Amino acid sequence: MNKNHHLAIVGGGSVAVSFLAQFIARLQNTEMGTSRLRITLFEPTGIIGQGTAYQADLNTNLLNVPANNMSLYDENRGHFVNWISSLSEKELQGYGIERVDGNEFYPRPLFGRYVGDQFNRVVRQANALGVEVEVVHESIIAIEKQPNKNILLRDGSGHRYEADRIVLCNGNLSSDKFDALLPHTGFFNSPYPVNGLLETIPRDAAIGILGSNLSAIDAIVALMAGGHTGPIHCFSRQGKLPSVRSTRPTAVGNKMTRGAVLELVAQQGGHLKINHIFERLREMIQYHSSTVDFQDVRGQGENAKEQLDCEILASLSQERPWQSVLASTNEVIDLLWYYLAPPEKREFQDKWLSQWMSRRSMFPMKNALKIQSMMVKDQLHVHAGFQSCRPGAGKQYFDMDYRDKLDVIQSLRCDFVINATGFSQNVEKSTDPLVVNLLKSGLATPSEYGGLKLDFPTGGLLSSDGKLTEEITVLGSLARGTYFWTISMDVNARLANQQARQIIAKLAFQSESVKA
Repeated sequence: MNKNHHLAIVGGGSVAVSFLAQFIARLQNTEMGTSRLRITLFEPTGIIGQGTAYQADLNTNLLNVPANNMSLYDENRGHFVNWISSLSEKELQGYGIERVDGNEFYPRPLFGRYVGDQFNRVVRQANALGVEVEVVHESIIAIEKQPNKNILLRDGSGHRYEADRIVLCNGNLSSDKFDALLPHTGFFNSPYPVNGLLETIPRDAAIGILGSNLSAIDAIVALMAGGHTGPIHCFSRQGKLPSVRSTRPTAVGNKMTRGAVLELVAQQGGHLKINHIFERLREMIQYHSSTVDFQDVRGQGENAKEQLDCEILASLSQERPWQSVLASTNEVIDLLWYYLAPPEKREFQDKWLSQWMSRRSMFPMKNALKIQSMMVKDQLHVHAGFQSCRPGAGKQYFDMDYRDKLDVIQSLRCDFVINATGFSQNVEKSTDPLVVNLLKSGLATPSEYGGLKLDFPTGGLLSSDGKLTEEITVLGSLARGTYFWTISMDVNARLANQQARQIIAKLAFQSESVKA
């Protein structure tokens, strides 16, 4: 390499480490000289690999995906499980693990430790190649294109850095749904870290949880582990809990391949409709079972308690092939979303997204049984028809309003409220300085489906005038509008691997051009 190259990675969470690990692995297998390549990773916390999802916290925070699909490496799906197997018996016991099983749902802090461990290993690999990897404990707040085609990064302390390639792995944006409640004592804008809930909330307090999906499950199970005795009320529009993963997973045959998706797209004239995808999923489910149990797919039960009872019974007694089929679509879900016709995307967002999230986002049996036990004790209640959360004037309480089955407004008083509705995908409402500056400068533009508009093949930023900045690519939650299911590690690892391959190819081409 006859030209100095500087690669900047903004963010130090699991997606950033996945990219870096696969970038260095690919670099090892190229003939490109590396002695003049420099990599800077910007992570203000100084803690690499954890982020919100995998930070050091209670072991009750379980992965919602089996361990055998949680690798940082797209082409080595068993990497995480193999790493777990290398731990001592004492270390495993610290995470409540008696034996290593790739089908298990292990504590998320364990995955965070794995990511941090891999980062240290990858840095050593890079150094052996002559590649310098520097970690800067600062937040990048602005990015600007320079006349010399390099890109200027500016951090919160006023320091400036130049790079010719940037990968944005910013992580999740904070929820913006209940900003008016932020100043009020007793309001938590996120459940995480859940051990903070136990340290702050008295055990006998009445708690309101906004949302009833996976983050709500984490909060409830943590409070239960801490010996909470007061009532807990979840409020959401639909009043539904996520699906419970079957304890008898189906080995999916007749998978949807990327080639098959492209062939279907060609047959349909370049765009897909929702019913095309639905029909293909139905065929895949019927491959394993002659009929599709649509009641089971949609979820059964008149209320959350009945629904959970049905979920647990079904997941203990049968395979539920629809779950495995939906999970298998991760291999092609970005293609399905990309080729879905714009009107169909809008219809999905408006009519089907909520149901998709409640059924596709599944949680493990271990926590489902804990939730069920709290419902049996009449300690946990899930309410549909959420209307509003009103803080009491000058007092530490909140009135939670919801519509009951008779469409009558009811109100419950809670001492503390936890926002478990998840992170924001609306960049236009974000107060994150980097996101604000990217939009203000026109270097980036919002996607109507969440996150930033990107070029699908490369992940490069699209500016407000539609121009591609291929030197700046995006991974993780800010890529949601382009690739859809960017909350799953296997999808992010695949996209990170793709970007690593493309960037190395581009750098190698530039090096050859310099030689010529």
